[in-house]
This record gives sequence, C-alpha cells and structure tokens, in this order.
Amino acid sequence: MLSDPIDVAMISRSLPPYRVYVHRRIVEGIPQINLHSLVTHALHRWNCPPPDEIRPMEFGDEGPDRNKITLGTLLRDWQRAGRIIDWIGKSNIRAVIVEGYFDLARLRILHWCHRTGLPCFLTGDSNIRGDTAGFPKSWLKRIVVSRVVSWVQGVMPCGTLGEAYFLKYGADPKRVFYYSREPDCEMIQQLPLDVIARTQKEFGLHNDRRRIVYCGRLVPIKRVDLAIDAFAAIARDRPQWDLVVIGDGQCEDELKKRVPSDLHDRVIWTGFIADPQQIAAIYRASDILVLPSDFEPWALVVLEAAAAEMAIISSYAVAAAAEVVREGVNGGIFDVGDLDGLIQRMQTVTQDDRIDDMKAASAQLLNDWRTRADPVEALREALKTVGVLGPEDPDLHPVAS
Repeated sequence: MLSDPIDVAMISRSLPPYRVYVHRRIVEGIPQINLHSLVTHALHRWNCPPPDEIRPMEFGDEGPDRNKITLGTLLRDWQRAGRIIDWIGKSNIRAVIVEGYFDLARLRILHWCHRTGLPCFLTGDSNIRGDTAGFPKSWLKRIVVSRVVSWVQGVMPCGTLGEAYFLKYGADPKRVFYYSREPDCEMIQQLPLDVIARTQKEFGLHNDRRRIVYCGRLVPIKRVDLAIDAFAAIARDRPQWDLVVIGDGQCEDELKKRVPSDLHDRVIWTGFIADPQQIAAIYRASDILVLPSDFEPWALVVLEAAAAEMAIISSYAVAAAAEVVREGVNGGIFDVGDLDGLIQRMQTVTQDDRIDDMKAASAQLLNDWRTRADPVEALREALKTVGVLGPEDPDLHPVAS
C-alpha cells in the first residue's frame, strides 16, 4: 500500500515564471511529497498566476519601503516569519527548503528549524566570485553565514561557484546538492514557428540579418555600455550583424545616446518584454547572447540562450557562464570591464566559419549541465539524507556534485 505524500515547504521571496517551472517539475518528478510553495513577499507580480498544483501561499507584500532596511521592514519581516512558522507547525511539514538568508524573516525561520530539529536546507545564488567584501564586512559576514550554514542539514547552490562559496563558510562537502535555477527549456526549444515569425515582424528582425542580443535591466552593473561599444567596434567588419537590446531601466536614454549615428538602424531596442515566449522567439531568431555584467549571482538568461542554441559571450563575473560556456567552443568569457577582450570575442564568435558550430555546441553543454544539476534530483537526494524519503524508494537517484 502506498503511504500518504509527505509535506515539504519551499520558502521563496516570490514566484517568477522560472521558479514556478521548477516547482511544477518537482511536483511531477517526486510524487511522494506534497510541495507547498510559500512566498514571503510578492505572489502576483507576474501576469500568469502560479498553478494550484504547487500549492502557493503568500505571507505578506513588499511594502512601500521594500528596498530599504528600516524598523518597519524589520518588523514586517519578523511578523511574516512568525506567520510562516505558525503555519509550518500546524501543517505537519516534514522538511523545509529556504531560498536565501539575508533578511530577518529567513534568518528567523532558519533558526527556528534548527532549534526545533525540523530538517532544513538552504538554497540560493550566492557564489564565490561575488564574495569580495572587505574588512569589517567580511568578518561580520563570516560570523553570520557560518552560523546559518551550521543550522541547516545541507546546502543547495546553483552551481560550482555557489558550492565553493558555501564550502568556504563551513558546509559539509557531502551535503551539497546542485539546485540549478533553470528556465523552461522545452518551451524555448519547441516554440511554434508562427510565434517566432510574429515576434520578428513586431520588432523588425529580418531573416537576412544576424543578431547579437542583450537581455536584462538597463542599469550600471549590467555594463550594457560595453556591449554597445564592442558592437560599434566590429560593425564595419560585420555588416550583416545587428544588436538587439531587450529590457529597460535607468540607463536607457544614456545608452541610446551612446550608439553612433551611423548604427542607429542596426541597434534595436525592444523595451521591457513581459511575455517569456516573445523573449524566447527573439533568442531563436538570433545568434549570440552577450552579457557583460560586472557581477551576476547566476544569470538565467545564459541558460535560456543555450536552450535556444545561441553562442554566448559573457564576463567572468557571470556564475551560470562557468557551467555552460566554454572558450572557443560555444562562445567566450572575458575579464570584467575589459572592452578589448569583449571586442576580440565578438570578432571571433561572429566569424562566418565559426558561428554555427558554436551555436550548436551550446545545446550539448546545456544538456550536460542539466544532467549534473537537475533541481528535482537535488531535492530528492537532499530529502533522502534526512530520512524524509527512504533509501528503499526505487525512484531515488543520486545527484552529481
């Protein structure tokens, strides 16, 4: 006789489409559990409401001062943690997965799980290349993060750079489970051709052109200025190539002024696009993703581009690029802020005799990574280590790390 499903709570700040996709995969892939998707802040920020099958629950809103640490935000975080703890205690939850630890709500929940003996795992996109704080912040961070890591039964980083980060703060190497943030790769790969055609027509993406794409916020840390300057440097030698900029933000006007006048018709600004299918259509109709950021904790767009069989050029600071970008194979990685390095890689990747092979290589590199870092397998293995799922279950499979 099959036993009743075991209740597991996954606590996140919000439920963007990529997280909903992963939670749905968990529900489908681990039928032995009832997954409860608890949201500490915004549940309805996106156009599509989360499905009932992932059991979404909201425990508070962002608040008017959500980007500031004030007595009001601290009080709201403490109170929402109390509501979540009360719900967990009444709901026979057998394990908790907390995404992130840098707010008072999560710290309170993590400590409560530790104090009561409820199995708890920590996931997040922290990574070693972003761990650059100087003294005294580094000293305080070591105290806080080491303590948090000691409270949990395991850590679930996005990838190898996240693993290095948590190991630095005392994580048990045997309790590291790769929990990759991943997009709906099947949606990207199986996108109907008519959707791609409509999107191309809407944004003037002609079939006889090659395209480099930037997708993200137009803010200083993303260094879109480097993408524009590098494109301007190669444009004369690559007359068949255009640059597409997806997104909006505080730097938009400044960046538009940066484009040389003779390239205005070769730089396409789409603005913010809310529909994931439209973004996927632009990827599928293009050739290269460029992400020149000064820092990216993960960067889901890199996996989206790989799923669309795009070549990828990224700065060294982009964590996801460490997993699915190989120099000279499917793109290139340049030093942070290095315009000459970016220009060199644009020149190389846009060569007629290399671009198509590089695009094709992205798909295999992505498949290899998804095999190593399947979030469903990571959660399954984590729950097995604390006895929530038994080792005799034939559906249990180890996850590589």
